[in-house]
Amino acid sequence: MKTQIQIKEELIEQFGVHFEKYYSIPPLASRILSTLILSSRERDLTFEELVAITGASKSSVSTNLHLLLESGKIVYYTKYGDRKKYFKPASLTERIKHHLTIIQSEQKLIKKLKKYEDIFDKKPLTKEDYEGVKLYREYINNFENLIEEFIKKIEELESK
Repeated sequence: MKTQIQIKEELIEQFGVHFEKYYSIPPLASRILSTLILSSRERDLTFEELVAITGASKSSVSTNLHLLLESGKIVYYTKYGDRKKYFKPASLTERIKHHLTIIQSEQKLIKKLKKYEDIFDKKPLTKEDYEGVKLYREYINNFENLIEEFIKKIEELESK
């Protein structure tokens, strides 16, 4: 029978592969994020602990932590009188807001493309292409609305 540690390590690996594949995150960053997600139920981790857990060099862990911080996937805090940083996954609200930012950016690009098409009378090559573009615009609009509604619900839940 597998121990809790073995199961946790397998989960970290499975989450890591998922993040690598679907979020294009480097392997070490994926494992760090996975470790923080699973450890956050018990406690947040310091830089030194992440170096020890991953077995990677300090510079590699540092580089990958910065990548995760920049992408909004993790956050850190400090404790009064303690010089260490404690890392944890970003809140669900922050992660969903990050998705919304991506969709809103895509919305802006779609609007600019539409304006370009109108100004220069550019149309897709076929009727099917045109219908596909219309459907994609509808999808992005609906997805943005869905995310905004979900954020409101999560914020209400987190404020309780």
